[in-house]
Amino acid sequence: MKILLINDTTSHENWGAKATPAALRGMLSDVMPRCEVEFLPNEWLHRDYRVLLPSVAGGPTYRRGAVPHLQWLLDRLSRPRSFFPAVADDFETVADAWARGEGGPPGEEFLRMASDADAVVYNAENSIYRNTKEGCRGIFLLWYAKTRLGRIAAAINQTAHVTGVRPVMRAMIQLTYPALDLVTAREPASLRCLHELGVTGSRLVPDPVFALGPGGEPSEDYRRWRNREGLEKRGYFCLSASGLPVSRPQGSWDGTLVPLVRRLKQVVPTAVLIAKDPHCRFLEDVARRTDAVYFGPEHSFHDLWPLFRGARFVVSGHYHYGVIAASVGCPFVPLTANNHKMAGLCELLGIDGVGPHDITFLKRAADDIVAEALAAVNGRDDVSARLTRRSEELCKSALENATALRDLLLTRQADRGAVDAY
Repeated sequence: MKILLINDTTSHENWGAKATPAALRGMLSDVMPRCEVEFLPNEWLHRDYRVLLPSVAGGPTYRRGAVPHLQWLLDRLSRPRSFFPAVADDFETVADAWARGEGGPPGEEFLRMASDADAVVYNAENSIYRNTKEGCRGIFLLWYAKTRLGRIAAAINQTAHVTGVRPVMRAMIQLTYPALDLVTAREPASLRCLHELGVTGSRLVPDPVFALGPGGEPSEDYRRWRNREGLEKRGYFCLSASGLPVSRPQGSWDGTLVPLVRRLKQVVPTAVLIAKDPHCRFLEDVARRTDAVYFGPEHSFHDLWPLFRGARFVVSGHYHYGVIAASVGCPFVPLTANNHKMAGLCELLGIDGVGPHDITFLKRAADDIVAEALAAVNGRDDVSARLTRRSEELCKSALENATALRDLLLTRQADRGAVDAY
């Protein structure tokens, strides 16, 4: 048996996006050890294509960026060409074109892979919101796999936030999701969004990273770094940014994050500033200005578990930092992100407080952030025990993304009268 899993985010410059495929691979392998899984990378969903003008070489199609040193010339001699539908009303028309062999490079590649798979699954983390390109394309691929190829089709592990925004993806979901075999949301806010759209068969299944539990032993590289910084001998807290803009240092202007770090250092004297994503690496400058420790992109996502295990609290707008912090029993002070995923995570974990705190308006939010951090330190044992218990529950529940797929495949197998597939 074979699964085609769309949206492998391993290549992303984001530790959470690297951890998710690793967790999915692990749970699928554990639950279905004899099932082959082929991954379609996130980069594939973002590819743009152009067609050369008829007067030039007969108008062949090429992938934009494939020949970087000639891109400027090719752009002048070509026009954009999309092989995906722009709205739900065009799904049938575009699908007919793909069936005629007119899907271009993406259509040819997807049909080859999907035709060889028993199930097509979209890892929808952080893409089913604001009409993202990868989300709209991923939904169409699921619709095609289910309605045209008759494959088991599933959208799993999603933050769905498509109501109250420009309504394009919403109709795609309403067309596609009711036909799918499995739809899961990773936090309650997203499940409510799907139910609001009429996807009443969707279910809540925690993020796969919960299934990694409290993590393993620290790596030797991490041990050396921790010893070099002397973190074992002093209390520290961790802070990162989020996907939203934040007031950052510029010349003699400290911005608003620097004063916040200084205030938090009055609660716990050592700060560790965490940055993997390129847009977060300004935190190295914040670390210099605040005499903080910088935990930069040279580290592995595996190092986050031991780092957070030793922290007094974590302040962050990154979803998976909250997941990992909770998994090791570290109090988590949430900041806003680019959708409601952080609010949904707080609800899932049972975190009380006034957050997520607005990272774009720290002049207003700073007092509440400091107060929540102080409360976390003073009540750390109780908070840690509560987070640990809840994370253990979510660790078990997160496996449902894999077990539900297994059950669908076994049912399909039984219907076909096949034997000994696993």
